[in-house]
Formats: sequence, structure tokens, C-alpha cells
Amino acid sequence: MSAKNKSAADHELSSSQEDYLEAVCLLVQRDKVARVRDIAEHMKVGMPSVTAALKNLSGRGLVNYDPYEVVTLTPTGEQVAQKITRTHTFLRRFLIGVLGISPDSAEANACRLEHAVDGELLERLRSFAEFIEHCPRTGPDWVQEFLEFCNRRQDPEHCKNCRADRSSE
Repeated sequence: MSAKNKSAADHELSSSQEDYLEAVCLLVQRDKVARVRDIAEHMKVGMPSVTAALKNLSGRGLVNYDPYEVVTLTPTGEQVAQKITRTHTFLRRFLIGVLGISPDSAEANACRLEHAVDGELLERLRSFAEFIEHCPRTGPDWVQEFLEFCNRRQDPEHCKNCRADRSSE
């Protein structure tokens, strides 16, 4: 994200730090608590890595962390984590629903993209998704045609024929 689109709390968080916040948020939502071992298992990292990250995030006022205790998000940490989670969820849905990417690939790419896109691009993608969902000239049929276009390996002849058919109506 560009610096102008970040709040003071999430300014200069690394991708890894954002991933830890997202993991704590998801674990608390799912299990009501987050523990170091659960975070390590979820992220497929060692417990010392989790401990170091939690100490850093605690120092930034984003998590409440004490050794051997459950981990919770501060109110500011909750806001930042929710924003990251919403972005991830939107990107995953967009990649699957609009671009027809497989769920596994969409999940992996959404995780990478959530750290890279700025607020302007994210808002434009949201607007595009809303437009194709609601505009009578687009809609689900339009998305399905796009997916078929991708499966045909972008055969431009098909599009020329489609346009010619529509102009004769």
C-alpha cells in the first residue's frame, strides 16, 4: 500500500507482520483464542519465529502478548487485521469468481496480492467487480463468456463473430 493509504498503526508493517496479524485474527474468530503453537501451526513456521513476531507486534501496540498466555489483538490490531482479512477475502473471491482462477491458486495469489496492491487499485477492482455484477450489459453471462474466452485461449475470431452477430440484431 502506498504510505498515504495506511493508518499510523499499519504503516510500514511487513508482509510477514501482516500475515501474523491475519493469523491471530482468524484463529480468534475460529477458536476464540490464539496461542503461539496454533499460530505456528497455522503459518507453518517455528514457535521461536512466532514469538519474535508477536513481541514486535506487541511493541507496535497491535497485539497483547505475554509468554505462555493467549494472544489477543488490541483494538487497533483488530482494525488492521480486519482490513487485511477483508482485502484477502475480496481478492480471493475476485480471482475465483471473475477471473476463473482455481481456488488453490486464488488463495496463494490473494495472499501475495493483499500486501502489494494499494488502496486505489483495490478500490478500482472492487468497482469493476460490482460493475460486472450489476450492469445489465455485463452480469454473470458476461463473466461466463470471459471464462470461456480464457479457456479457448483468447480466440479473437470468436469475439469478431460475436460482435458481428450482435451488430446484426
